[in-house]
Order: sequence, then structure tokens, then C-alpha cells
Amino acid sequence: MKKGIMIVSLEMSAQQIIDRLVANLGEVSLRSLAEGVKSEGEMKGVFKAMTALNKVPLVIRDDLHDIASIVAAARAMAKSPEGLKILFVDYIQLVRCDLTTHKDITREREVAEVSRRLRLLGLELGCVVFAITQLNEQGRARESRAIGQDATAVIIVKLTEDPTEREISIPIQRSGPCGVSAKLGFSGKYAKFNSLGK
Repeated sequence: MKKGIMIVSLEMSAQQIIDRLVANLGEVSLRSLAEGVKSEGEMKGVFKAMTALNKVPLVIRDDLHDIASIVAAARAMAKSPEGLKILFVDYIQLVRCDLTTHKDITREREVAEVSRRLRLLGLELGCVVFAITQLNEQGRARESRAIGQDATAVIIVKLTEDPTEREISIPIQRSGPCGVSAKLGFSGKYAKFNSLGK
């Protein structure tokens, strides 16, 4: 059974992602991780998080900047004993592709090609692909409408007036209801979402 998880980050370094995972799983504040863990409780939280992470076949790559290298790395992990279950790409507008060598290529077409290849990659490897994207002021994917068209589902995370809450909405979903939304609690210092208590 496939268990592998790959995170391809063009937004943050691998260390920044690890810090957020440790903060989330161990409930240790990001500030403490940056300044140095001091209390016994924080040390226990770090140990708890690292123990959990060591049980997961997780690969974090912050050195892949084009779609060809992402595809190659994903295929290689898919052939490993752990396989590839989930691929995260953060974020799609930063990924380059070989279309940049063509004359008169637009950024919209380049992003559309990256989106298309990620969808085909998910189908080829039988894994879930989370392609994170930035939104414009109208709430649509920046630089290409193809992202929404290629997606099996679009999940939008919105800020609210309450800094401890986020609104999660699903405007597009091929195999489920569209237009649904819900609010979740959010703790910035732990980079963590929580269910809101009633």
C-alpha cells in the first residue's frame, strides 16, 4: 500500500516546512522553535512531533523549480518501496516549464501547461496532487483559468475578520456538492487548524 508523501516547496525552505510540522504536531510555537526551545513541555512537544514524522515516509524538496524535475522526482518516489500517495506543490505559479524556450510564450500558457502536467502526473501515478495556488482579488487562480478547469476539486482558504478563524469553501468539485463552506479555528503560532467548538 502506498504511503509516501512528497512536498515540493518553491515558497519556503525545507527547514521552514519542518518547523511548521513540528509546531503543528507537537504544539510548540513557531517563535519558540525560531528562538530556541527551553521548557520541558516544549522539548516533549518536539520529541512527540519528531517521533510522529519519523514514522511517515515523507520527502521534502525545496530544490525543484521546474515541472520536468518535479515529474522526475515524483516518478522516482512512486517506484520506491513506500510509493507515492500524496504530492504537494507549493505553489503552482512559481513552477517553470520548458515552454519558456518558445518565442512569444505567455505566462498564462506556461502556468496552464504546469497545471495540465500535474493533473496527468496524478493520473499516471495514481496519487493525490495538491497544487497550491495564489488567488487574485476576484478569488480566482492567478495567471491561468486552466488551474480550476484541471482540478478535481478547488478548496479555497479565506481570511475572516476573526484572526483565529478561517473560512474553507469548495466552489468546484467534480464528484460532490459545489458551493459548500465551513469555518475552522486557526492557530497561527502552531500553524494549525481546529474544529470550532459549538
